[in-house]
Amino acid sequence: MSGTRRCLVGVVAAGLIFATAAAAMAQSCTLTLKRRETKSTSWDPATYMYWSVQPQFFSQSMTTAVAGKGSTRPAMAGDKSQADAFKRIVKKEPKYQSEQPFRGVLKLGSQEYAFALDAVAPPDAKAAKPDAKDKAAKPSTKPAAGPGALSPLGNLLGALAGVQPAAGPATAVKAFSYNRLYFDFNHNGDLTDDKIVEATADSSRSVPVSSAAVSYSRFEFPRVDVTIDVEGSKLDYSFYLEGNAYCWSDFGNVSVRASSAICREGDITLEGKRHHLVLLDFNSNGRFNDQGKISENIRLSSGQLYREQGDMLLIDPKTNPTTFESPYDPTVSDCRYEVAKMIPIDGRWYDLKITPTGDKLTLTPSTVPLGSVTNRNEAFTALIYGDKGFLKIRGTKDKPVPIPEGQWKLFSYTITRNRVGPARPVEKKVPEKKTAQKVAPAEKRSLLGVLAKQFAEAIIGGSEAPAVSPPSLVAGPSLVSATATEKYKAVTVRKRQTVELPFGPPYAPTVTTMFYGPPNLEAKQAYLAMELIGVAGEGCTNMMVNGSRPGTPGFTITDPKGKVVQQGNFEYG
Repeated sequence: MSGTRRCLVGVVAAGLIFATAAAAMAQSCTLTLKRRETKSTSWDPATYMYWSVQPQFFSQSMTTAVAGKGSTRPAMAGDKSQADAFKRIVKKEPKYQSEQPFRGVLKLGSQEYAFALDAVAPPDAKAAKPDAKDKAAKPSTKPAAGPGALSPLGNLLGALAGVQPAAGPATAVKAFSYNRLYFDFNHNGDLTDDKIVEATADSSRSVPVSSAAVSYSRFEFPRVDVTIDVEGSKLDYSFYLEGNAYCWSDFGNVSVRASSAICREGDITLEGKRHHLVLLDFNSNGRFNDQGKISENIRLSSGQLYREQGDMLLIDPKTNPTTFESPYDPTVSDCRYEVAKMIPIDGRWYDLKITPTGDKLTLTPSTVPLGSVTNRNEAFTALIYGDKGFLKIRGTKDKPVPIPEGQWKLFSYTITRNRVGPARPVEKKVPEKKTAQKVAPAEKRSLLGVLAKQFAEAIIGGSEAPAVSPPSLVAGPSLVSATATEKYKAVTVRKRQTVELPFGPPYAPTVTTMFYGPPNLEAKQAYLAMELIGVAGEGCTNMMVNGSRPGTPGFTITDPKGKVVQQGNFEYG
């Protein structure tokens, strides 16, 4: 009996030793809070990497509503859920000077915070008295007559882009320009007992458009600091609030953005190597451990997927990056990773745990069984998703990439091929000879003949020269980025087995047609959109050849008899 007891004690002791050893392998670090002191408009690579985040968005439309007999005033038509939330939370509001204050509700941590924007005139401003002539003026909503006249929407967009509109009398229409923020700092539902935040920037401007005027305004507030609750823990949070508005005749829109102004930093040592970590509240909601997910309600054009953004972890970011790294696409960044259940560092997978306030981060070598995926492209970075969240993987041609077993789908990727050898010098322009240049057929001057051919040479290593040479060739990578669609079939990864993760070239060009213009306008404008589609149905979102954009593809539209109706070039964007 005593021997049996000694055996049990030995088993228990061995179990405790094993558990202690496993726990010792876990590495934790404390992440300190860092605030963005100023919201500079100047572009700086390091600042852009740290502080470019996904804000919370708010938008409301302005329409004409009858306020009384013989009179009209703009009325706000916004998100009903926001309006309902505001009414549920707010018990008392200030007396607004604006006829149309902007109301919204921010979700921060475990709570909701109501806010309102008001337009307050300067103390010494005198009330403007419109004369009878102005009162009698009524903006026209009809497009300007004459050949080449734009639709009202076209006039509006053209004006905002700096395009000269068709001639016509302009009527002054002023957009809302908010300069006062009421925020429920103490979270008691009363917007009258908190400090008032005054705007720091107001760049209102008015642009004449056809027979009506467009007024555009931009407003920005200083950093807002507030203590919030995150699952029972207090967090000193900060955010910036800004927005813009435009008004055209009897229609307009106001959009407001609230962006996180804090991050967390710290260092961790893994297998003797020190790593610097920067944790971002990327979705600006006051939490640091959110995992992204595919939206079940939103699908983009061509069936592309929409990701509800989680938070981001930067591992060993460069303080002075020499190349552009998009803060919104982890597949074109060496240091950027999605917050997920697992993360790869130096070729090893770790289980990742982060506290909701982001003050503590723990990495534990994962024991999840691994399989492998391959892809036939020379070098790639892909974002895949499954029950462990979004995982970023890197690979080279036909070399197995270890990933956790399970069902995985492709979300996005970037295929890269670094230029081999020195850059080709820019060829000097020589006088054109009338008989030297041969015009290629229209179909060879299309996207297939320009973009796909250049990309085949740069990425796949094709032998043919590009159909159109870039204006300047400098040493740089060639790359293509793409996003998958909802039709992408999941890949099953099993322990110690390898399976192909399909994506990439050859790319097939597709063209879609869209019509724009008011419903009552017979002559609508037609827009052609061209896209490259990969072997797994993914749509290209970015492309570079030797560090530069490929030449713009041309198009030719003919009638059934072959007569040219229209010619032009596609543009990026």
